Amino acid sequence: MLYLRKLCSCFFVVSDIQEEAIVDRDQGKTPSVHDCTQISILNNKSTAISNPMEILKLSLIVIDSVKMIIGTQYEIFPYGLKSSQRNLKDGCVYAGSQEKIGNLKINDILLPEEEKGVGKKHFMIQYVKDKCSYIIKDMGEGMGTFIRLDRPLRLQNNFIISFGESHVIVQTESNCLGLRFIDGPRIEEKFNFAPNDTPIKIGRMADCEIRFDDNSLSRYHCMFVYDGFWMIKDGDGDRLSTNGTWLFAENFFEVYDGMTFKVAETLFKAQLSNELANISKV
Repeated sequence: MLYLRKLCSCFFVVSDIQEEAIVDRDQGKTPSVHDCTQISILNNKSTAISNPMEILKLSLIVIDSVKMIIGTQYEIFPYGLKSSQRNLKDGCVYAGSQEKIGNLKINDILLPEEEKGVGKKHFMIQYVKDKCSYIIKDMGEGMGTFIRLDRPLRLQNNFIISFGESHVIVQTESNCLGLRFIDGPRIEEKFNFAPNDTPIKIGRMADCEIRFDDNSLSRYHCMFVYDGFWMIKDGDGDRLSTNGTWLFAENFFEVYDGMTFKVAETLFKAQLSNELANISKV
């Protein structure tokens, strides 16, 4: 079981983003970390493709960092990272601070080992052929991989939500919401709410159902809302919080265009685009 340590003391400020449709990820149908099978179209030498075809490209851009160069961009295709030194076109991209074990390269993206909280094998991204999408997952090392919630997120049991110095585990049973803090100033405190308690506000204001005296949190930092199911929204409903509300990517999570995520002391932005490519030569 992963032991969640405290986040780094640095906070990233991201411009407000318009709230979009609810993110509802089906964790049960995503592949496991061991399911990195070869993509047949890329490895079948008998398949000759002379005409360009449209493929989904994922670009990861460093938008804030302590040690990495801001603006650095990584291009990921269905076969893996472009120009990767790992030389395995398995549809997976690994990122971490350890370059190799013996002569075997284990990471496609090398993260600075000087950054606080970085893991030797920190996170992975995998292409899901059937869904034509990319998914991301923390590898269980370092201080975690956290996805910024810039849109409402439908909650699932055992989600770990992070804000400020706090980590809270979510439980949703019989339409009730249970919150248990596992880190931060309210560690070990538990809260239970019914649907008619909604909205449940978290922040620095006196009328917040769970109040914090923490200047890293916004006045209304995030809220839990029931509308046939429980979901979490960052901010006060009109504006996002300054320093963000984050989901720990303990399970696979589908990458969407414009998504931001935090790894150690670096913040990445994901951009999805369609690109014409000759698969046989990529």
